[in-house]
Amino acid sequence: MFKKLFKKTKSNETNDNVISLNQLNEDHNDLGFPSMIENLANDGMKFHEDHFEMQTGLGDVRLGRSFFIKPSGYPRTVRIGWLEALFSGDDMDVAVHIEPLDRNSAIKKLQKKVEEFETVIFSASNRGEYGVKIEDAQQKREDAKHLQRQIKNNQNGLYYVSIQGTVFASDLNELNAKCREIERNLGGESIEIVNSYGRQKEGFMSVLPLGKNYLEKTQRNLDQLSLTAIFPHSSSKLNHKGGFPIGRYGKEFVYYNNFDLSLPNYSVGIFGVSGSGKSVLVKQIIGRGFMDGIEKNVIIDCEPEYIALTKALGGIVIPIYPSKSDIASRINPLDIFPEKEVINEGEVDEHVIERINVNEKVKELLEFFKVMKESLSPSSQGLTPIEMNFLNDIIEELYTKRGITEDPNSIYANVETVDPMGNITYQRKYIDMPTISEVLGRLKEEHTKGYDLNEIITIIFLFTQGKAFGMFDGQTQIVSNSNVTLDEAPVVTFDISKLSANGIERPLAQHVIMTWVWNRFIVSNPLAKKRVIIDEAWMMIKYNTMMEFLKVLSARGRKWNVSLTLVSQRYEMFERTEAARDVVAQFETVCFLKQSDQDIAPILNTYRLSEDVGNMIRTADKGDVIMKAGKQIVSFRSEPTPEEWLYINTNKNIDMTKKEQTVKRSTKFRTREEMIEFLDARIELKAVEGGF
Repeated sequence: MFKKLFKKTKSNETNDNVISLNQLNEDHNDLGFPSMIENLANDGMKFHEDHFEMQTGLGDVRLGRSFFIKPSGYPRTVRIGWLEALFSGDDMDVAVHIEPLDRNSAIKKLQKKVEEFETVIFSASNRGEYGVKIEDAQQKREDAKHLQRQIKNNQNGLYYVSIQGTVFASDLNELNAKCREIERNLGGESIEIVNSYGRQKEGFMSVLPLGKNYLEKTQRNLDQLSLTAIFPHSSSKLNHKGGFPIGRYGKEFVYYNNFDLSLPNYSVGIFGVSGSGKSVLVKQIIGRGFMDGIEKNVIIDCEPEYIALTKALGGIVIPIYPSKSDIASRINPLDIFPEKEVINEGEVDEHVIERINVNEKVKELLEFFKVMKESLSPSSQGLTPIEMNFLNDIIEELYTKRGITEDPNSIYANVETVDPMGNITYQRKYIDMPTISEVLGRLKEEHTKGYDLNEIITIIFLFTQGKAFGMFDGQTQIVSNSNVTLDEAPVVTFDISKLSANGIERPLAQHVIMTWVWNRFIVSNPLAKKRVIIDEAWMMIKYNTMMEFLKVLSARGRKWNVSLTLVSQRYEMFERTEAARDVVAQFETVCFLKQSDQDIAPILNTYRLSEDVGNMIRTADKGDVIMKAGKQIVSFRSEPTPEEWLYINTNKNIDMTKKEQTVKRSTKFRTREEMIEFLDARIELKAVEGGF
């Protein structure tokens, strides 16, 4: 064995198969791994004038052709991704060689160019040759001066750049066809490529990862901005740790982690016109988010779109609608819950403190009554100082007389029960909280004392039980067909689709439920990952108080480990008011599906995106998504599996019962790898036709 591996040295040993340790030490061939050059070595190559042959195996031969972008074949102006057709070519290697110039040399060379152009202009003027030639020289002179000023101010730089490529094929016909296609695609960008004729060897070596350009006279000077635009600025993958597959880019999954450390805010905005695949994307995020550790999803559903999803995931659906029946669901906006806060997070002595924040609840309710007044009196400036003062004192009094303090136990009472056998037990029960009717009653008492509270009394009266907007007056009552409790349910959906789409009912319900959810699920459990989805958020835009509340919730989301997810149609609607603009400005993640032409400009201006991104959003197909997550921008296709389509589909023209008669609870995955394997296997199957 040693004889095969090591060079045999002179020895007095008569047995050639015996090699001593001393002989091994005297061997000049060091042990080690093959170098990069050795790894690049092939069976053999033969270079012709316009192509080369490469032996890739004992019986296989591949053809190749090297080319480069002609120095005079660059477009006059470039855009981001202008070389995408070259980088995405099939069976091809591309190299970009860059040689920077120091500032002084660049300034001198540009000054020389400026003088050359001025000479051309002067000569042409003396000869009376006015026209295209002199105009072109003047334009080039101004461009050179502008670049020179930028370099002097350290705002730009000058580089020599050579862009080369090598394309491979099985035979000469295929090679010629591929080259013609590359030339045609690049021609659309006004790029001219030429064959490395007679220099195929140099061209092939220049594209290898050797860091050296062997092709002479292929360089072209570019400034820093043009050079930056060469490289691809979008990635098929987000640089997130963990996460779940949110879609596909080509054949690759895009993994998104809503709670990645690179995102200073967990809020998400999803915008798309009706039929663009917006709801399908949101449902995928909800269904797949469990593999990333999200324990609770709360949905405020304006259309009954999320009911099947909620049931499939073992959740609970709570319908909210005006009713005089005692068995209807009701949410009391005056409910108060303990607020938990993590102290010394990540430290050895990490612990959670719990308290009732009455002062914060009073502020929240003042905003609620302000929304009431603004919704029925659009011209009003909210609560007057007198109204705010009385409401503040009344709300505090109603909590105080129930014995509610900062102690978390103060909102519970021990209730005695006796079973048929005479056994006495005590149960911990949430005490009855103040109601809108109680607040109204106290306001009437103060009004009789001569205070001017008539307007606010008239408004609040319409929100009491039995009146037009009375579905929030009374003790909280949850009525659902589900057997799971609110705390156990992985998904809780509030169905407000039966409320009037016109007027104040739906936006008011969104606001009330949002504040109740915040106290019931969010601040009461800061350690668990949570997601709150507000569907058709555009309904809340015209109410500044609601927008201000959403802005605060979005800003505080990181502290409480929650992602506030707003789903809406036209983005342009959020640009009309300052309060709505402030809300979307908080979003660290935004997803854009197809948008109308009127929405493109506001999107590009707000997020500093290029016109090319705008065109992608404008012409997107169903399910195509442009996502900006922090500083990263990716595009992908939202692509559910056939199993997911059973509860994700929103197209009423598709009968999903033909695919499967019953919708079973979704598959549970023990690991991230299990879900990826499942998706890889199932995504290849044909999804339900026209699912969007």
